[in-house]
Amino acid sequence: MKVRRSPDAAMVDPELRVIAAIRDQIVSGELKPGASLPSERELCERLDVSRGYVRKALVKLAHIGLLETLPQRGRIVAGFSGKAISGLLTSIGSFDESFEAVDLFEVRTNLECFAARCAAERGRKSELDAIARWHAALKGRIETGSRALEEDHLFHLAIAKASGNAVCFSLISYITPQILALAIDAEVITTDRLHNTYDEHDGIVRAIKGKDPEAAEAAMRLHMEEAWRRRFPRSARSGQKA
Repeated sequence: MKVRRSPDAAMVDPELRVIAAIRDQIVSGELKPGASLPSERELCERLDVSRGYVRKALVKLAHIGLLETLPQRGRIVAGFSGKAISGLLTSIGSFDESFEAVDLFEVRTNLECFAARCAAERGRKSELDAIARWHAALKGRIETGSRALEEDHLFHLAIAKASGNAVCFSLISYITPQILALAIDAEVITTDRLHNTYDEHDGIVRAIKGKDPEAAEAAMRLHMEEAWRRRFPRSARSGQKA
């Protein structure tokens, strides 16, 4: 299947070019609900963008529920009407990703605390086991002297998954790359700081496994407050919950 460029494709950023092309295909009826998307390679070649931009666009579309991934079929268009999809794509295409770090952390706090509370209330055994695995993986990486950024964020994503709330999971997944980028750009992390992070995580894990929603939320809020102090020690908003 051919992928057409939008008329203004050359004027938008590469990721938005992919989104616009998929939007045009869906709204025109060339890609109907249930239809398979072109391969990443075909999208790259026809839209003249790198695979990284294609993947970011597809992940974004999947996070808001416009694409689904099925075994042996790959990515397909979700069952929305063309008008609904056009509206959602317009919104996601205009979303400003030039976030202020403090704004991102404020929103993250509310999402993470909600996720921890819900995970304690609703988390299934397999999901709680996944949280515990990433918690243990974090400890192992810290003991080798690594910053363990990946394990840290996969731990938080596991909690979001265990919340049983697909919107919460989607939103936390969506902002995780921005949070990770901030962490990568941060100053050198000390061993003491890494161990403090692990101890904070440990309190969250114990509360979630103990099925104590209030304690889980409180433990996560403490972790977010400490993360705020470590990241923004001189911020005018330092007294706020982030």
